[in-house]
Amino acid sequence: MGGIVIKHKVILLTKRRLIIYALIALALILAIIGVIRLMKRTEEPTTSSNTFVYLQYKDGKYIGNEKTDKGNIKVEVTIKKNRIEEIKILEFPKEYIAENRDLEKETTEIIDKIIKTQEIMSAEDAERSSYVINKLLKAIRIAVDQSLLQ
Repeated sequence: MGGIVIKHKVILLTKRRLIIYALIALALILAIIGVIRLMKRTEEPTTSSNTFVYLQYKDGKYIGNEKTDKGNIKVEVTIKKNRIEEIKILEFPKEYIAENRDLEKETTEIIDKIIKTQEIMSAEDAERSSYVINKLLKAIRIAVDQSLLQ
């Protein structure tokens, strides 16, 4: 006769199994509650004394200066409404630009990127950058660090 035969299996629910299933369900519920609380805590910064305080920029103009082997790199960073609004290069050794014509374009691109993203290059990006660009970034960091409120 062919066909599919399904055999039913009877599962006895003993008191011991019921307690094990209840403990597993309770552990899962507690784990879910813990994960939800952890996610809420990381999303919402609170102002109690035991939590992190996010650093904020103080409005104003700040000067950053970094020495190089051919002179100083000096920048002025303008902060408005907790954002980097403008970065001006006040002093930059002309020898570097004479040696590398693309340097002027590269510095402009980096400054534009910092203003757009509000992030001074990551350590990984800085490792790939030239000596002069790293010195420029350090001067910008020095200026920005002066504006941080704790």
